[in-house]
Amino acid sequence: LVHKLDYNPKEVLEILQKQMTNATTPFTSVDQCVPNLKTITVSNANVSPLIKGIPATYILEKLHQLGPSYFNDKSTAFAELHIEGNSKFYWVHKEYLVLQSNLFNEIFDNVSNGDVITITLPSPDAFDPILEYFYDGDADKFYDSFTLDNFKSIWENVELHERGDEARTP
Repeated sequence: LVHKLDYNPKEVLEILQKQMTNATTPFTSVDQCVPNLKTITVSNANVSPLIKGIPATYILEKLHQLGPSYFNDKSTAFAELHIEGNSKFYWVHKEYLVLQSNLFNEIFDNVSNGDVITITLPSPDAFDPILEYFYDGDADKFYDSFTLDNFKSIWENVELHERGDEARTP
């Protein structure tokens, strides 16, 4: 399916950059936080009204172009993310996560700017490559992070996010 884009790329990029610069919510289990992937669209996702109606693939392409600048950037983050069993903390941006993860789409329904989010994952230490992929969209780098030792752990986390064929097909 081919979409004709009638959006000014510079304008969309400016809107996204503006959105990126613009309490604690613990989740004891992620089972209740995983809606059906097919229900996530830009028109109903937990995103700014300024980008609703723009094709999600176009938004993600622009976000991935900006991703390395925003990855784990405290000064522009929407929230702080903690994962039980992992001593790291992550500075996350709502737009990157709700468009690519059912888990985060549901979680961000209850999160405000500046909140701290705590979640449980099957493999807490195997979360970094997934989060980095959400930001940069670099599938080659994502797949290169797989080893015999961590493949199952990363896969369990990907399954939890219900990312669909894009993240599951090497």
